[in-house]
Amino acid sequence: MDSSNHLYLIRVPGIDVERRKEIIEKMAKRGVATNVHFKPLPMMTAYGEDCSAYPNAYDYYHNLITLPFHTLLSDEDVAYVCEMLREVVSEVCG
Repeated sequence: MDSSNHLYLIRVPGIDVERRKEIIEKMAKRGVATNVHFKPLPMMTAYGEDCSAYPNAYDYYHNLITLPFHTLLSDEDVAYVCEMLREVVSEVCG
């Protein structure tokens, strides 16, 4: 199966949602917009926001970050994103 490749997801092993938030904020300060695009269904308001019965879904979610990925990124942009990510993850997880 082929992907449309519209999102570039990474997982940072060993972090929790607070560290993930810190990484996202530090990346933003460096001009790199990151986000979290996938929230487990059990965490949605309509389902009660409790993910304790679905540990695998939460495990996938808690260290997931979406990096910029679009057709206007130059090779230099990609290199910058990678460099900033290495720096920030080192700072936060160091």
